[in-house]
Amino acid sequence: MKEVFVPNHRHLLVRGYFGKPPKTEDRVNFFLTDLVRKVRMKILAGPSSIYVNDPGNEGVTGTVTLTTSHAAIHIWDANFPAMFQFDLYSCSNFTTEEVLDCLDEHFELKYGNYVFIDRNKDEFFEIKKGTI
Repeated sequence: MKEVFVPNHRHLLVRGYFGKPPKTEDRVNFFLTDLVRKVRMKILAGPSSIYVNDPGNEGVTGTVTLTTSHAAIHIWDANFPAMFQFDLYSCSNFTTEEVLDCLDEHFELKYGNYVFIDRNKDEFFEIKKGTI
């Protein structure tokens, strides 16, 4: 008999600044693919990224659809350090350290903050929050 999958609903939100922000879609897509591997999930669609040239909103936006999950990142690279917003919703039992290490490895994290939320119950539960 096949084992029934029981999702573990976890959501990590990160806002911070990069020392080496990506300026191409390929670099963001590579990061998203590497991240998915590191948190032990499977890609369902994507990754897909696009560079936005709108004045004041310049930067790459990327997403990847995972099996019952997703990851998204938005980078504003016109200023230094470049600001980013990131979120990962996943059924995997990932850690904040795995994700922050991956962001740092690819883009050189400078500083920021995060909140890690358990969404398994009717009310959200804050697992952890902190600064980078």
